[in-house]
Amino acid sequence: MMVGKVEKCLSRWLDVSRPSVKPYVAALSMVARVFRGRGVDFVLVGSLVLPLAYGIDWNVHDVDVFLLNKSTLTDEEFFEEVARENDWDVGLTAFGGVYYEVVVGGEVVRIDLMENLLDVYMPQELLNDTVTVRVDGEEVRAIRLEGLIVLKAREATDEAEEFLEELASVLADPKTGVELDKGRVRRYIESFPEDERGGITHRIEVSGIYLD
Repeated sequence: MMVGKVEKCLSRWLDVSRPSVKPYVAALSMVARVFRGRGVDFVLVGSLVLPLAYGIDWNVHDVDVFLLNKSTLTDEEFFEEVARENDWDVGLTAFGGVYYEVVVGGEVVRIDLMENLLDVYMPQELLNDTVTVRVDGEEVRAIRLEGLIVLKAREATDEAEEFLEELASVLADPKTGVELDKGRVRRYIESFPEDERGGITHRIEVSGIYLD
C-alpha cells in the first residue's frame, strides 16, 4: 500500500466521533470554514494528521495549522478581528507564536497558527506534497505521515522523542495497515539545511523508524 493516497486514507478514516478526537475535528472544521470565508490558506501539520488522514488511533492535544498566504506578524489586526467575530480567545506562546482557543461542546481546543518564524521552519517540499481530507464537508490539506516524522525529529525535544518512539511502535504493528514511504522521508530530510540533516536522520532511526 502506498501511504498518502487520499482515496486510501479516507477509506481508513478513524471514527472521529470518539470523545478524545471529536472536539479537535470539530474545531478544525470550524476554523477551516471561517478561514475559507476570509481567504486564509493553510495546511494541517500536527498530530491530528494521524487519525484524520491515516486512521491511526492517537491522543491529540491541540490543532496545528501552518499559514500559507497570511502572517500573524504582518496581519496581526486581521487575525484579531477574526477572533473577535467568532468569539475566540487569542494567546501568545512562549516563543511569540499566536494561537486561538475555540470552545467546542464545552471543551476548549487550542489552534496554533504556525509559520516560518523563530524556531519554526517548514520546507516548501512538505507543503507542496500533501494529502486532502474532508472534515465536516470542508476540504483540508494536510502534510503526510512522512513529513510529520521529519518535523518531530527536527524538534529534538523529549516530547518529540517520545512521540516518534510511540509512532514507531504503531507502524511496526501490521494491524495498523500503514506503510512508511522511506524514500519520501529521505527526500524531505534533504529539503532541510545540510547541517541539520544528520541530526534529523539520527533521531528518526534512534526512535525505531529505520530508513535503510
